[in-house]
Amino acid sequence: MNQVTRRSFLCSIGKYGPLFLFAPRLLAQSSRTDNPKKPNIVLIVADDMGWGDVGYHNPNLKTPVIDGLVRTGVELDCHYVQPQCTPTRVALMTGRYPSRFGNHCTQASNNQAYPIGTLTMASMLKSLGYETAISGKWHMGSKPQWGPNHYGFDHSHGSLAGAVGMYDHRYRLNSPYRKTWHRNHEFIDEVGHATDLVTKESVSWIRKKHTRPFFLYVPYHSVHTPLVAGHRLITLYDHIKNPDRRLMAAAITHLDNCIGKIIDALDKTKQRENTLVIFLSDNGGIHGKYGGGNYPPPDPALSEGFSLNKPLRSGKTHVYEGGIRVPAFVNFPGKVKPRKVTQPMHAVDWMPTLAALLGFSPEADAKWDGLNIWPFIIGREKQHLDRQLYWVWGAKRNRVALRRGPWKILRDDRKAVWELYNLNDDPCEENDLADRMPDRKKKLLQYFEQEKAKDAL
Repeated sequence: MNQVTRRSFLCSIGKYGPLFLFAPRLLAQSSRTDNPKKPNIVLIVADDMGWGDVGYHNPNLKTPVIDGLVRTGVELDCHYVQPQCTPTRVALMTGRYPSRFGNHCTQASNNQAYPIGTLTMASMLKSLGYETAISGKWHMGSKPQWGPNHYGFDHSHGSLAGAVGMYDHRYRLNSPYRKTWHRNHEFIDEVGHATDLVTKESVSWIRKKHTRPFFLYVPYHSVHTPLVAGHRLITLYDHIKNPDRRLMAAAITHLDNCIGKIIDALDKTKQRENTLVIFLSDNGGIHGKYGGGNYPPPDPALSEGFSLNKPLRSGKTHVYEGGIRVPAFVNFPGKVKPRKVTQPMHAVDWMPTLAALLGFSPEADAKWDGLNIWPFIIGREKQHLDRQLYWVWGAKRNRVALRRGPWKILRDDRKAVWELYNLNDDPCEENDLADRMPDRKKKLLQYFEQEKAKDAL
């Protein structure tokens, strides 16, 4: 399907289907695999990969590994995240909206995101006997005393801060956090492209002898700027006119190749059949131009269109769909059948989902905002769940949104008026209904205020 046809289908015809009220009993169910042996879990997070930055959404791109995993797994067609990196990572690791911890968590930040002792995905899995490791971008506290080893990870590698020079491995050079590349909180020097080094560390972890199931979290720096890709990969995209889009496409294929090495390592160590692979992007791609020069060189400026969220609206840091709805899938050979799930879900769902799958019960109320989505993934529950989702971006709550069922309200600027969309009829948010449906807007604003009341001051 070409881009014009796909846009027409998604924006004009694309329906999510009828919604049903969620049965409360589903929250209490613990879905388990038929195999009593706990599965390994590999959680892969791409950085700034937009809706149209993957092959199965865009035939102009070459992502055979990701496409194959989608084809043989479960495509999560309506998977939401937060509009930027740190907030999504907080949501993933805690099962809670980042605003619950304070406004410092609602945008990219080098500060400590949440207190040591907070229940995280890693500490939960470690309590169940898992070996735990991270290789990649942490960005939930950029000092060693706030690093992943304090939050349930047995082994850590990559950057404590955010994006880095792909060969330099330092964060922004004008930042006190510029020295960030580490192994187990000890700063190190390594030679190579950051994407390759993260892959190498991940493959090494998979190949080591494990006496217990493992959790491997692989938050790649790619395809976040700076974009650095080899000439061979760039020449695969001579059919793309925009040279900056060619560079982005090459970086996407490089990432796909590296994910392939992780899957290959699972195959060769005969662990693939007992490994649950989860993939998502941390937010949509950059919408517009990129000025360059923020990270150690090379960090080229990039023209508009280098990243692609179309046909969804807007992109990274925004609460329109292009900033928060991302490519995602699950692959678990023999355990989940290939299918597409259109049920709306969110990064906060993975903590309660894994808890239910593995039989974990927190000692105290974990205050999770997410739900157990495993019954939808395996087809036990019909789509759709009439649920509520909530977004805050910015230290001053600059951009906010709430979705309930097919209805979404948003304010994409503090001074802007509220907008209202029916995402069943208008997933590309082209038809603002706020003035025509004031009662609907008013009701959604009441739900929004209820969510806001749960946030930290």
